[in-house]
Amino acid sequence: MAIELGKEMKTSSAKAKGRKLQKMVVEIILEVNPFLHEDDVVSRPMGSGGEDIMLSDHARSWVPFSFECKNTRSFPSVAALRQAKANSKRRGLPIVCWKPPGKGKEDVIAYFNLQELLEWVKEEKING
Repeated sequence: MAIELGKEMKTSSAKAKGRKLQKMVVEIILEVNPFLHEDDVVSRPMGSGGEDIMLSDHARSWVPFSFECKNTRSFPSVAALRQAKANSKRRGLPIVCWKPPGKGKEDVIAYFNLQELLEWVKEEKING
């Protein structure tokens, strides 16, 4: 069983919450980048290792990030950012997406390591 703020939650319920946020993130990416297709941005099946959102090479050229989605009651810890970094395999800036309880996709929050963001921006300026 998954535990969330002192309450037990069935693993299937926790996975359903995670899957819902992953699908929201996919929707957001596709809405902001309408030239991408549904097969360019895909939610990874729950229980699979790696990035939560799979991006085609074409999508990654427009959205150079590696997403870890956390649909929890409280704001995810730094451990979630470490997980995002481990899963990114240097394919993009590691980002954790979190949705506050009871909120919709317009309230999804993304956070990342400041130094990594600044290094990424510097590389984009040098190479782009």
